[in-house]
Amino acid sequence: MLKSGNAGRLEVLVVDDDKVVTLLHKNSLKSSNIDHSPVLCYNGKEALEYLQQNDRSDKHFLILLDLNMPVLDGWKFLKELRKNPPKARVYVIVVTSSINHQDYVKAQTYDQVIQFCRKPLSAECILNIKKLEPVRQFFFRSVGETNESEN
Repeated sequence: MLKSGNAGRLEVLVVDDDKVVTLLHKNSLKSSNIDHSPVLCYNGKEALEYLQQNDRSDKHFLILLDLNMPVLDGWKFLKELRKNPPKARVYVIVVTSSINHQDYVKAQTYDQVIQFCRKPLSAECILNIKKLEPVRQFFFRSVGETNESEN
C-alpha cells in the first residue's frame, strides 16, 4: 500500500490488485483534478486497515473498488463495511472489468456504492463521479460551477 501525501477534505483510495490499473487510475485522477496522490491499496484488506487507522467522523473517503482481488475481494470489503460501518463518510465507486449485470445489481444493494464504472476508468466516468450528489461538494464551489478543464 502506498500512502497519500495529500490530506484533503476528500481522501481517495484506489483498491485494485493490478498495479498497472492502479497507475492508470492514479494518472486519470490526477489529470481530472480529483486527487494527485490517492492512497493505493492492492486488496480489500489493506483498504479496510487504512480506513480503520484513519477513521474519524470528520473524514470523507472516495474509494475506487475493484471486485475481483486476492486476500479480500471487493464483495467481502463491502460486507465488512456493512457489518462494521466506519465513523467516516465512505463513498464507493465500483470499478470493474466484470460484464455481469448481476454484479451491477448486487453493488446497488450496498448503501456506500454511489457509482459503477467499467475498467479502465474513463474521463466520462470521472466527470460523472465529480457530479454525484454525495461528493460534488468536494469538486465544485457552487451548484452551477464546473472546472475549467470540463468546459
